[in-house]
Amino acid sequence: MVATKRPFPLFQPASTSDPVAIRDNDWTAFRQLGSLHDHWSLKSWAPGQSGFYWYLTFDDPALADLAEQCQKSLADDGIDPVPLDGLHLTLLSVGRTGDISDEQLAGVADAAHARLSAVAPFDLDVGPLTGSRSALRFSVTPWDTLLDLHRLLREATATQRSASRLTDTTELRPHLGIGYINRPQNAATIVADIAALRDLPPVTVHVNKVHLVELRRDGRQYRWTDRAVLSLG
Repeated sequence: MVATKRPFPLFQPASTSDPVAIRDNDWTAFRQLGSLHDHWSLKSWAPGQSGFYWYLTFDDPALADLAEQCQKSLADDGIDPVPLDGLHLTLLSVGRTGDISDEQLAGVADAAHARLSAVAPFDLDVGPLTGSRSALRFSVTPWDTLLDLHRLLREATATQRSASRLTDTTELRPHLGIGYINRPQNAATIVADIAALRDLPPVTVHVNKVHLVELRRDGRQYRWTDRAVLSLG
């Protein structure tokens, strides 16, 4: 759970508030990949492993429709789709469940609650589709409020966890995954197939809550249980 991997894309966009800059940065980085990895091997978890994460979760019908349309179009590309009731945006890994007591977790949630009262609910645009080294995902714009959220949640988590074990905000690359690549393969075919879907218009979603979840792998899916749900503002 310690954040040692390099972010993707490696570099931030020229502007974290300009949707065009963010989407171009995501797409350029993905198109430059020569090969793609099996997600489940690249990010291996021990049997029974679980961890705590800060999430944004979504149940917007328009977002589910867009994700499903893309998943069906890419069904032959070696992808394990994210369940439509499992769409999420990862903000921060807190740590493995065995490393954090219930009292520490409650302390994290309390510290976050105090900080999030100053953050008003906001909207995000989700799309178009792009990818990473081992997953397919939507670009998410703009980033500014998400980066602010990350900083606040990191501060709150650091009241109970060593800050050196938490991803720095400069490493965050907000995105919303819709599928995990399940075999090593050349990137060219998937890049071309995704390019044909990038004219699908983004959807706008409303964010008014942040979830502290206990995450587990269930086969080739991620599933979670809420441990705290904090309203913004």
